[in-house]
Amino acid sequence: MAALSAALIAMTETVGNRAVMPAAFFYGAAAGPVGLLVAIHDRTGIGVSVPGVTLVGMFLFGGGVALLFGGYFDALFISDKHGPSILQVGWIEESAKALPLLLVALTGRYLTKAAGVALGLSCATGFAIMESMSYAWKNVDHDGAVNAGMVLFMRGLATPFSHLAWTGLICAVAFGTWQVRGKIVITFSVAGAFVAAAVLHSLNDGLLTLDIPAPARLFFLAVAAVSYWLFYRATRDLVPALPPDPDPDPAPPRA
Repeated sequence: MAALSAALIAMTETVGNRAVMPAAFFYGAAAGPVGLLVAIHDRTGIGVSVPGVTLVGMFLFGGGVALLFGGYFDALFISDKHGPSILQVGWIEESAKALPLLLVALTGRYLTKAAGVALGLSCATGFAIMESMSYAWKNVDHDGAVNAGMVLFMRGLATPFSHLAWTGLICAVAFGTWQVRGKIVITFSVAGAFVAAAVLHSLNDGLLTLDIPAPARLFFLAVAAVSYWLFYRATRDLVPALPPDPDPDPAPPRA
């Protein structure tokens, strides 16, 4: 997907056909998140815990609703993305991504840890892809298609270990708790997972946008590593279900 995005951008620069730019941006923005989704499903098998149409709906509409509310409150409360107000971003966007997931949970369906993580990752993927595409569009207007492609490449590497890890962590803890309790409750562990995700999110964006020395920005790699480590620990008990034995041993013959 990343190679196809680069090829489409190169073709645009060569012949000037900007009609393919949305496709180039989509493939570039989706490459990293989709790659991680496949890897997580291979490790946990969560993709079969929720009907496919529900996962697609959460990707399209859950991610869109999250972007709608996140974008609105970002504009309302973050006056300068290069100033201290950017440190509110984690609290805003993690709340926005949690909203469609909570609405689904309130129906009483899919209250299992595997289903919650699958839904959370679907929502986060939709949000991350659309957000990355918006950043690419900003850059293509100012710096051209090649620089927009570089933005997609960098965000494609980063977003799997940011948006997906943060929302996945919250869902693993929350839905795991709700599965045990049989109902939606806000416990210290659920609140703690949300606070951890929001703080890591704000630190990540702050390190990348605040006016700080360039070497300090490299700490965002540590934030990404911690984010994924927490998500991995929260989901390490999820394993693929074993398929049924297609050819069970026949009953021994009677004497």
